Amino acid sequence: GLSSLWRLFRGKKWNVLRQRVDSCSYDLDQLRLLVVTVQGLIHLLMDFINSLPLYSLGLRLCRPYRLAAGVKFRVLEQEAGRPLRLLMQINPLPYSLVLCTYRLPSYGCHPKHSWSSLCCKLFLGELIYPWRQRGDKQD
Repeated sequence: GLSSLWRLFRGKKWNVLRQRVDSCSYDLDQLRLLVVTVQGLIHLLMDFINSLPLYSLGLRLCRPYRLAAGVKFRVLEQEAGRPLRLLMQINPLPYSLVLCTYRLPSYGCHPKHSWSSLCCKLFLGELIYPWRQRGDKQD
């Protein structure tokens, strides 16, 4: 995949019928669409990675008792006239609940620049601008 992308930016493509690399000229609109698509995918991947609770998952993996879902008591000794002896056990939080509880909010694309608006602009033939971050100023 990366070699195909590298050939694409150099203006070459793989010819399946002749089993060789041929030169190919792309329009500016095709290259702009490719750049916007790759930028959008990288933006979504970064947003997904930033929203993952990596520290909490690592803590659950190495020290499960640190993230408790609750405690369970078991009776060790129960004799008349003596104090009751209990054993307390920590129930570790399941991985699915770690993801649900500690996951950061995902901001994704600005509502004005979502995937649906991109597809709508492509369908209508409007000009496409790259995605802007949430804190970027609008021109």
